[in-house]
Amino acid sequence: MKRTDNQKSSQRFWAIKMFFVLEGMALAFLAIFYISCGQALYSRDSLGNEAGFYGTDMTGELTKGMEVTQTYTSQMDRIDAVGIMVSDYGKALTSKLYIRCEDITDGHLIAEQEFSGSELGTNEYVWLRMAEGMEVRRGNQVKITCTSDGMPGDSPTILYSGQPKPENKKLLSGALLTIDGKLTEGMMCLRLEGRDNVWTGPNYWKIVCLALVFTAALYVTELRRRRQGKWSILFGTMDVLKKYGFLIRQLVQRDFKVRYKRSILGVFWSLLNPLLMMIVQYMVFSQLFQSDIDNYPVYLLSGLVVFNFFSEGVGQALSSIVGNASLITKVYIPKYIYPVTRVLLSGINLIMSLVPLMIAALLTGEQITKAYIMLPYILCCVMVFTIGFGMALAAGMTFFRDIQFLWGVLSMLWMYLTPLFYPVSILPDHFKQIVLANPMYCFVGAVRSIVIDGTAPQPRVFCACTLAALGMLTVGSVIFKKTQDQFVFYI
Repeated sequence: MKRTDNQKSSQRFWAIKMFFVLEGMALAFLAIFYISCGQALYSRDSLGNEAGFYGTDMTGELTKGMEVTQTYTSQMDRIDAVGIMVSDYGKALTSKLYIRCEDITDGHLIAEQEFSGSELGTNEYVWLRMAEGMEVRRGNQVKITCTSDGMPGDSPTILYSGQPKPENKKLLSGALLTIDGKLTEGMMCLRLEGRDNVWTGPNYWKIVCLALVFTAALYVTELRRRRQGKWSILFGTMDVLKKYGFLIRQLVQRDFKVRYKRSILGVFWSLLNPLLMMIVQYMVFSQLFQSDIDNYPVYLLSGLVVFNFFSEGVGQALSSIVGNASLITKVYIPKYIYPVTRVLLSGINLIMSLVPLMIAALLTGEQITKAYIMLPYILCCVMVFTIGFGMALAAGMTFFRDIQFLWGVLSMLWMYLTPLFYPVSILPDHFKQIVLANPMYCFVGAVRSIVIDGTAPQPRVFCACTLAALGMLTVGSVIFKKTQDQFVFYI
């Protein structure tokens, strides 16, 4: 009786200890998330007025006493900069250009600035920037006024689009263009930069409390299932790691040694592969796209590192059941360990591939920021997504050997549907929707945001990455579990 009481007391202590460990891990992750994301939790780049205009229509010389105005309805919460396309006709102008931006709904000045003729170019944007951004209520009317003190032959010209495209309908909302007091059909060639408020920052403490409550409820549910003798995700995973941890390490080491057996360079191929692919694709695509993309080498390499891991990991996992037929038919081991270890093996290459990516980023002037703290989380999401997809294909490969050939075609198609070497902006709208629904685009975009922009992705991007990873893992696990008992009849 005393021993039983001691066992119950020990189990109770262990359960309480595990509870606080999980709560502490959740709290630590949320704290790190808050530190790394920073301002991204409070605001994001606005999509409201994202479309800019480019046109060849000209107002004529903006001489002294002449005025060009543009009114539009703001679709953002804060204006950071307004770009107006101006032309100097290729002349060296000595006159000055004055630009004024005001909120006519609330009746206050947003910003005004004068530009010398030497600052102007031929069909180039002139930027009126706000030091810290200006709050403008969404739906307010914003008016931009351009004037000059120039004389004929020494004055700039404002460009506008006489027939704006329909996709710019947000910017066209409430838009009125006047040239020298005359209402004109069209829209001034504008580019707008601004930010929208995000609710996560001001309400982050609520998210923390909700996450801790959810973690507690999940733990209590899992603990109850454990005591009832039912399978539990949390405790089942812990049991597998404890029981088969040594075997998992041995399988990874075995496959790692086999991969580089009799190779002169060995593991250095993990560094060279993404670097060589970047060099080849850079030579092919740089002239087409690098003018549209900042830091094209890092843009290209960051996409290749993530997608190559996914493609390689799935390719390794899909043959994991068939390739380990001798073990499966002789020794009982949870069969999902085989595709998981293959993806973990590719994970080693992923970690090594980050070395040339970091070197390229530093050599091209990118800074290491606190946003890098969340890079491991994004890569873990990619790994979980790859495991789920690999398990689904590994199960299918057992019954249909053709999947290994189909995957070669599918992976190539998937690569071209992921913006690895081209910008999304060149795609037609109907193709953009396909790309935006691509989970790999989400993962690649998150990594680029951290490495190139130096900022953590928006909370909605983290949520999308998490849901994509867990969703694919769930689908792959269900398919694998329902078919695994039949593997021995087909391998």
